[in-house]
Amino acid sequence: MTLPIRAFGRTDLRPTALGFGAMELKRLSDGESELLLNRALDEDINYIDTSPDYPTSEERIGRFLAGRRDEFILATKCGCNPHLDEPGSGHKHTFDAATLERNIEESLRLLRTDHIDVWQLHGATPDKLIGGPAGEVVQTMQRLKRQGKVRYIGVSLRHGPKTESGYPTAYGYHGIQQYITWSVFDMIQIVYGGMVRASEEAIRRGAEHGLGIVVRGVVRNYRDSFPQLFRDAGLEDLLEEGEDRHSFLTRFALSHPSISTMIIGTRDQEHLAANVRTVLKGPLSPKVYAEAKRRLASIGSEPGAIPTF
Repeated sequence: MTLPIRAFGRTDLRPTALGFGAMELKRLSDGESELLLNRALDEDINYIDTSPDYPTSEERIGRFLAGRRDEFILATKCGCNPHLDEPGSGHKHTFDAATLERNIEESLRLLRTDHIDVWQLHGATPDKLIGGPAGEVVQTMQRLKRQGKVRYIGVSLRHGPKTESGYPTAYGYHGIQQYITWSVFDMIQIVYGGMVRASEEAIRRGAEHGLGIVVRGVVRNYRDSFPQLFRDAGLEDLLEEGEDRHSFLTRFALSHPSISTMIIGTRDQEHLAANVRTVLKGPLSPKVYAEAKRRLASIGSEPGAIPTF
């Protein structure tokens, strides 16, 4: 069996429903990274997501996968200033033409490629882009797209720190709806999963407007209470034999027809293989999917529900 392939908005890209998040490479040795990256491709995953903000990630992808470049869709990000990052502090992002120009040249060099397939503003909410769709950031992205250095452009929406109201879904929920009206991007990356369903309908609308939809955080415990809430909702009663919470939530996200691919990061080959086996099982049955949504709503996880605290 091979991983299911999905549409990516109005583009000609066809990603596997399961993508590989390369942030965890920073925790691995060169040898471990080489094995894991090649295992991802060997397992049929064809969408790899990285960023200049992930130490060693772009460089290792370029070093270990340059010879297999035609086997995968390469997504990275911009607006990044890793040279300014300080230990223990958040990443510093600057959304202007000069930063984007520096980012694209450095990413192409490190990734050992002549083009990026999917180039995303890293964490940019609409208010950060001066001039909106007519401003220098979007215009720079579109110029580099015309030059062939990037094929498609978009935004990876931030989830914010735990201390902010609406974490982790508010930025994505509000951002995707505003970006839809701009009609300049090809894709959006956003937090979504069974435990964080706020953007469920917004994702559908984004896809209807031709956007490729990439989701992350499908199984992440953004709050310590998530495992207990899963049990409180009675979702354990819906698990198939041998299935766990991680697998169920992965298949729940897979059941959303508007999602192009879901990024699940890992630093472990067996974890990677387990994710593949889960996706190969396919979406939840329509009956279980509907019941899961009903039960999730009972604990406050439903479309449009933004956490407040």
